[in-house]
Amino acid sequence: MSEPITRRKILVNYRIQASRCSDCGRTYFPPKFICNNEGRRSKMDLVDYFYHKGTLISGSVVRKPTNKFSHIGSFMSAIISFEDGNIKIPGRITDYIPPEEELDITEFIGKNVIPRFRRLYTDGHQGLIYYSSLNFSFEDDYYPYQDYVKVEHSNVSERAGIVGYGVYLPKFRIKSEDESSLGVKERTVPFVDEDATTFAVEAGKRALIHAGIDSRYVKKCFVGSESAPYAVKPCMSTVCQVLQLGEEYAGGFFSGGIDSQFACKAATDLFIDAVALVTCPTFGGEYVMIIGSDNSQAERNDPLDFTVGAGAAAFLFGKKDVIATLDYYVPYTSDTSDFYRREGQKYPKHGGRFTGEPAYFKHVVTAMKTALKLSGLTPKDFRFVVCHSPNAKFPYSACHEVGFQKDQIEPGLVVKYVGNLYSGSSPTALASVLDIADPGDRILMTSYGSGAGSESYIFTVTKEIENKRERSIPVKEQIENPHRKYVDYNTYRKWKEIGA
Repeated sequence: MSEPITRRKILVNYRIQASRCSDCGRTYFPPKFICNNEGRRSKMDLVDYFYHKGTLISGSVVRKPTNKFSHIGSFMSAIISFEDGNIKIPGRITDYIPPEEELDITEFIGKNVIPRFRRLYTDGHQGLIYYSSLNFSFEDDYYPYQDYVKVEHSNVSERAGIVGYGVYLPKFRIKSEDESSLGVKERTVPFVDEDATTFAVEAGKRALIHAGIDSRYVKKCFVGSESAPYAVKPCMSTVCQVLQLGEEYAGGFFSGGIDSQFACKAATDLFIDAVALVTCPTFGGEYVMIIGSDNSQAERNDPLDFTVGAGAAAFLFGKKDVIATLDYYVPYTSDTSDFYRREGQKYPKHGGRFTGEPAYFKHVVTAMKTALKLSGLTPKDFRFVVCHSPNAKFPYSACHEVGFQKDQIEPGLVVKYVGNLYSGSSPTALASVLDIADPGDRILMTSYGSGAGSESYIFTVTKEIENKRERSIPVKEQIENPHRKYVDYNTYRKWKEIGA
């Protein structure tokens, strides 16, 4: 596929773009530059359906897909209508596995569906990965529909901080039955068409909706991950293209950023950079997006394999309508070989005896104690404390050593139900306590990344958090969603390998 055709497909499929004649109102998908009714004098405007919900009007089950889609197995193809049938778009129903017996498609006709950004196929192990939003999930299933309403923001905070966040956890789960799980009861599992990039897009989409800001004003995006689909080619550029971060120009956007790597603190390390940027006059933007996203890697039957999950958390930082100010920051780093993956290796390895005391506990406890000393605060001054959670026991022990109590620790221990999300671990824990935090609450968050390092942040929640509650999808709701589905170990390994 030539580069120009690839780009045209990206511009259309990522946002589900159509064209509409400004004179007669006729809409075309794929987009056309000339209206059939008005001819060459027509003026065509682009419209997209990325944040819209459609209706399934026709469908069929594909039992034997072509080689490009054989990894998906059986799936439901569909025709989706938008705008009461004015526009009809072909797509695939994702997160749904058709039963082996004959399926009555009529029972799905009329159901509302929501676009999902997912993988389509790859050009082999060494080729490009093709993504699209022409994948749809049922509105009455696991993922609820959210309307993207852009709100006028004028309340400028004295301190910059978090203005919005979003967490994306896959629908599928696996129960932990091995003693190596260390308190992890179940974990999130990527569907066959998901990876760290698709997680990042979905989490970023939710963060924009929660903040209610115009994506044009997000001038920087950082994606932290250990499982980026490309070794060279950032997730960040895909996220910017899909979410349209920055001002649009000639099919691109005036925004920047990078993919970052520091094991499980690849995202949180940049929280302080985001605050610095939005307070710098030279920056020229109003918001920075930070995403921690991972299809957490582990070799089959390795101890890690019984604790790893999948998902992403996205945070938007700015100065307007801040929901939690960033008040203190302490980094602590040493060259300690804990957990690593050499170039060309598929799975990470352990540094043996370096993993516990000299690595995780040394860095996490040191960063937390120093943050308390610097701020002049004590554990009693905080409502919540959250840490990077490789399992359910390490963070509890570290926080307890510093002086925190069970009621401060437990709300952030979501690792029990989603597993270790690597770069998304401590950000997801932070989101889970922000979901229930009240104005005036203090939160201490401490990350950890193998190699090794930690940073501690102290946040203070503002009254603005109450104004944005209804626009979020709480972590707890996703964990307890009655539509979540459980898979067996072999299915879990198969799906995880495809998205790795």
